[in-house]
Amino acid sequence: MPTAEHDGLARRCPACGAVRQQIPEYSVSAEFYDVLHGAEYRRSALELAAPAAAARLGIVELGAGTGLVTEVLVSASSVPVHVVEPAAAMRAVLLSRLAAAGPDTLGRVTVHPCPAQQLGLAAQADLAVCLRVIAGLPPVERRSVWHSAATWLLPGGLLLVDRPPRHLPAEPRQRVVGEVRIGIDTYTARLTEHPKGDHVQLDYTYLVRRQGRVIRRAEETFHQWPLTDEELDRELADAGFRLEGEQTPGVLRLRRLDHQDVITHRN
Repeated sequence: MPTAEHDGLARRCPACGAVRQQIPEYSVSAEFYDVLHGAEYRRSALELAAPAAAARLGIVELGAGTGLVTEVLVSASSVPVHVVEPAAAMRAVLLSRLAAAGPDTLGRVTVHPCPAQQLGLAAQADLAVCLRVIAGLPPVERRSVWHSAATWLLPGGLLLVDRPPRHLPAEPRQRVVGEVRIGIDTYTARLTEHPKGDHVQLDYTYLVRRQGRVIRRAEETFHQWPLTDEELDRELADAGFRLEGEQTPGVLRLRRLDHQDVITHRN
């Protein structure tokens, strides 16, 4: 998920004890997330069922959000699943979704509220999934997440990640994101993208209409950083990953190299 403009106060992660600051709260967007994105995200998540079924040790999902992808990863697999979601508003929906699942799910899924860089799961997974996250990280943090993901995975493990945009938009652009009818109300969002120096500012305006009249309006701003092919290749090689191609259009397959392969790949 992108980086939110309004961030939470400093607090200590109860799982790892680390003090964390400026964690995006998604206090506005969480309410509208499943309503406007749910159908699309569920369709794309089904493409992850086969890699999840092939996992033999464990799965890590970074940026689980409300759990739309988590459902597929858990139902398709038989291994422990670790989901990372620092944003309290999103995590509330995620935990509610898990609470409605059966005992097999509740016994295999662990929710981690701390940042990816503080997740202490060394070599406990052979699959990691990171969707709608990497583009929203500033370059320094993005590079640290690549290295963190490498520690979670065994050599030969697979990381699935959606590719950030390669370039900034040339000028501001606007589009409508979803339109869903619930009872007599219509929910929609308007997204405006503004190039801002080295990143893109994403302004979401959520609207609820009743009989053509706007009865609710809410706004939240996020940020994304582009990543060229050359930068991507360099960062992956430095963290010990090799790009294999695409799992689905826009979702990259990154293979965790072993120590000797890392040395060879860098040279």
